[in-house]
Amino acid sequence: MKSITRALKNKYFDPSMFRWAVVGLSTTLIDYLIFISLYSWSRSVFFSNLISASVATSINYFSHHRWTFKSDLNYTKSGIRYLVNLIFWWFMSSSIIKSLIALSVDAKIAKLAPLLIIVPVNYFVLNHLVFKRKT
Repeated sequence: MKSITRALKNKYFDPSMFRWAVVGLSTTLIDYLIFISLYSWSRSVFFSNLISASVATSINYFSHHRWTFKSDLNYTKSGIRYLVNLIFWWFMSSSIIKSLIALSVDAKIAKLAPLLIIVPVNYFVLNHLVFKRKT
């Protein structure tokens, strides 16, 4: 039984999953706190989300490149891929947040809603498309 468990773990669990979760949770918290602070001051979803996402994703990119996925791709190649991924998800999350706020959902809750879509897909995208190792 122990060997079956070990085999399943080795087949389906990659240590980068744990590192991805740590980086993701940390940068999500940074993003959330900056967004809430800026939104309470500016009342602009797009401004607040742009600034909070820019700070958090800069930290996220460098942490994932060096620590999570230990990428050997140069920064230009992975950076372009990461930027395309970032822009896509920023537009999606901003649109969802704006729609929810228009429906009278509190901004503090609306900011978290896009995570339900982004998180399940993001590990795959980052691991297999953005930081894919050269072979």
